[in-house]
Amino acid sequence: MPYTQTLRPLTLLACALTVSHYGWASPTQRIEAIANNSDNFITFSNATLMLSPGKTLHNASITIRNKKILSISDSNEIPKGSLEINLDNKIVYPGFIDPYTSYGIDWQYSEYEGDGPHYLAELPGAKIQNRAIHADMKWQPYFKADTDIATSWVNNGFTSVQSSHFDGIFQGQSLSASLSKDPTAELIYPVEGAQFLSFSKGSSEQEYPSSLMGSIALIRQTLKDARWYQQQQTGNQKPELNQSLESLSHFGNQRVIFSVKNTNHLPKALAVLAPFHSSPILVGTGLEYERLNELQDAQLILPLTQARKPELASGLEINLTQLRQWERSPANLALVAKSGIPFAITQHGIDSEKFWPRLRTAIQHGLPQDTALAALTTNAAKYAGIGSFTGKLAEGYRADLVIASGNLFTDGEIEQIYIQGRPQLSSSASTQGLQDSYQLTLNGNALKLNLDLTSDDLSAELQQGDTNIALENLNWQFGQLQGLIAMEALGLSGIGQFNASFSAARSFGQLIDANGKVHQFELMASQSTNESKDAASEPAPKTLISRSSWPNNESGLTAPLSAESVHIKNATIWTSADDGVMSNADIIIEAGKIIELGNDLSTPSGFTVIDASGKHLTPGLIDEHSHIAITGGVNEASDSNTAEVRIGDALNAEDIHIYRALAGGVTTAQLLHGSANVIGGQSQIIKLRWGEDEQGLKFTQAPASIKFALGENVKQSNWGDNYVSRFPQTRMGVEAYLTDQFSAAKEHKAALLAYDDLSRRSKRNALAPRPNERLETLIEILEGSRNIHVHSYVQSEILMLLRLSQELGFHVQTFTHILEGYKVADEMAEYGTTASTFSDWWAYKFEVYDAIPQNACLMQSKGVNTSINSDSADLIRKLNQEAAKSMLYCDMSAEDALKMVTINPAKQLKVDELTGSLEVGKQADLVLWDQAPLSVYAKVESTWVDGVRRFDRDQDRLQRKAAHDEYQALLQKLMASNLSGDVGEELAPEPEPLWHCDSLIHHHNHQHSH
Repeated sequence: MPYTQTLRPLTLLACALTVSHYGWASPTQRIEAIANNSDNFITFSNATLMLSPGKTLHNASITIRNKKILSISDSNEIPKGSLEINLDNKIVYPGFIDPYTSYGIDWQYSEYEGDGPHYLAELPGAKIQNRAIHADMKWQPYFKADTDIATSWVNNGFTSVQSSHFDGIFQGQSLSASLSKDPTAELIYPVEGAQFLSFSKGSSEQEYPSSLMGSIALIRQTLKDARWYQQQQTGNQKPELNQSLESLSHFGNQRVIFSVKNTNHLPKALAVLAPFHSSPILVGTGLEYERLNELQDAQLILPLTQARKPELASGLEINLTQLRQWERSPANLALVAKSGIPFAITQHGIDSEKFWPRLRTAIQHGLPQDTALAALTTNAAKYAGIGSFTGKLAEGYRADLVIASGNLFTDGEIEQIYIQGRPQLSSSASTQGLQDSYQLTLNGNALKLNLDLTSDDLSAELQQGDTNIALENLNWQFGQLQGLIAMEALGLSGIGQFNASFSAARSFGQLIDANGKVHQFELMASQSTNESKDAASEPAPKTLISRSSWPNNESGLTAPLSAESVHIKNATIWTSADDGVMSNADIIIEAGKIIELGNDLSTPSGFTVIDASGKHLTPGLIDEHSHIAITGGVNEASDSNTAEVRIGDALNAEDIHIYRALAGGVTTAQLLHGSANVIGGQSQIIKLRWGEDEQGLKFTQAPASIKFALGENVKQSNWGDNYVSRFPQTRMGVEAYLTDQFSAAKEHKAALLAYDDLSRRSKRNALAPRPNERLETLIEILEGSRNIHVHSYVQSEILMLLRLSQELGFHVQTFTHILEGYKVADEMAEYGTTASTFSDWWAYKFEVYDAIPQNACLMQSKGVNTSINSDSADLIRKLNQEAAKSMLYCDMSAEDALKMVTINPAKQLKVDELTGSLEVGKQADLVLWDQAPLSVYAKVESTWVDGVRRFDRDQDRLQRKAAHDEYQALLQKLMASNLSGDVGEELAPEPEPLWHCDSLIHHHNHQHSH
């Protein structure tokens, strides 16, 4: 018998409604019903108690009363007066907690009314005027429980949730609540909410931010403002009230939950929050196994999502990354657990009925059961801010219990759930294992007990021939059915009390007639007409056949690369330096540097020798103007000045164009913001270190730079009829705008210096200038610590900026594109600026009609340091050929042509002391070609970056063969799988577009390119 009770079944219900000995607090809400003052004084005996992860009590008892756990006994002690329910060694878990939901919050922000772009916010109150910032929102007052919706959590064993409204960058402060059926006011836990964040501006129609890097910049500026606001509260002068900043004043001590839509964004969230918060909690996507090295110090909330199963019949090509993610994503939790990263589990992102099958799949892939339990209880409770009173089975903790027949992490079933000490599980969710009908003999009558399991409420009847006798007032608990039955049809009088107990081993019951006589019976299951509730599922693979590589594609690395010690002999070496082109020469590299260069060099002991007879060696090529390896937009196209945004915040080390550019001999590139505004974002110079993460790409020794732009794009000439309100709208407006912004920067610098000069006592009576990353970036330009690279075409605007920069006190380092540079080359040379241009692009829009292919030669001949850039993910692979075009158009020498993609751009980026030429002491950035590097037939054999061979053609062939074999094996596995099974979710982000200078993303991630 699975359950035995100390009182008769119908009597125990009254006993369970005994008034609490501890009393009840007076409710503040009016109750429009008979109050339920049940304290459910119950002892569950002979149970296996999962007290907390790794701590279990067998054959123990747990007593609950007044919504809390009263006591736990390892000797099955039963407190006097409690109702005993014998669990027959069933398992009791702490109630599960989902720390990432929007349960109980139904809210919509007001919509912007009007046509055209929306640059300024129109918000009531004293708030930050950006419609993506809702930091001041506290969601407790807007919470309303819905028991029907709660069922999707409760049926899976969840008893508490943390909820917030998922809209905006700063989304407001969450609440944590019980999933009990108590009135809403009694459900909200008295804990401070967490601040929820994301990179998505959600429903905001405001133009700013319009890119990932813009979102990051807005977060950074807002948190700097909040820290400043908090610091100013101690002085005699205080800043004006700001509800948004007030809510963030103690951000570092708040719980912070940051959700992303792309696993690539997880380390970016950690990076932007690092100066302001030491331990944010990140909500993942299901592919975290791809980036475990970058998440070692993180705390995670992980969904049970699985990568969508590729469709064989879709007509679309299935790539290796898709197949790998399909096979490996079910092991995501196991791989995260193996790495030691703490995490909780959320039901978010999947249909609730998939929750337990997905979690059991994770267990089958190696997720330890204790780790799974922690993810559902102790970790989840901590992340929801309720770990001091729930998440464990402990005295004084909430009486949130999950009672299961068997181990839930293998094949057990939830039989009952207690939340706040009361049973909650609906009958439709607690009838697992019941059959449709049972045979029994009662008072000499052969009967059939029919159970209806298809409706929301359990119904039952006794059938005798053609006569059906309904059971009324049904109650279903712990595998026991209780009800009342009219007994005339059974040859008895009055109303009988019908009780039946069901288990896999034995089902039986009793009928108590009107005279109190007990009639015992056995229940024999009839043939079930229900379909099996356990749908056949694809067995989890015991081993994974896919390779783990970084990046996760066919060219990814399965192991880190390291610098080589190499002696390259007998090559034709193009030094791009004073030594010119050296024949039959040698170069020796070690520890990432060039240590010897000359003829007939001796090979140091232990060095690898490469005989390069008949081959050519050049410096690594350098691209002054590129947009590869960027995620989430190349333009922060909102305001005319977005100097605060950083390309370095939005790098994408997974971009296959890094590898392809290496195959074309490129080792360094400047990643520029686009040309959508006058003062664009901060550039990022990178080394093409394929196989490193985003931080590993950064050329940290290179000086800072920034993108400016002139011409058609910044005055929105081709943006459409709606984009006519942003200043400036003319070329002369660009000059006025630059004057205004640099004047503001000078004023800001003066205010900073004046405040710094004040004594400590005087500072208490003064308000410190508010941080302003936008203007502080312009101060860096004025101070010479950040170089300008400016998008330009027309001679008039080039001359305007040369003259204006001298008036305002800054220097223009490089004009990029500059297709009319040949007209003003004398002025540029006199000024001391440089030029980076296209080889032969022209006539693709009005302002480039005067472009000529001799432009590079003419500027170079006038003494202007000139380079050739790609501005293209395709042309970056052919930069050698782009440089060679000047040999055709104007008889430039081969040496000078090569310098336009080596030492010349190195000088423009101010890294020529480190790279750009082959000289002793410089970084070992070099390319081995099979023939003269400026030939259209030349192919790269190997590319070294900092002495690390990041591309090798022979190795590439082997890798492609391995990838082909892996692909075929995975394809066979896919075809052999159960195609009608769980198809999973779309986890991989949309592929990044091929960004160009004028690529724009408008509202709701709708991309346009002009």
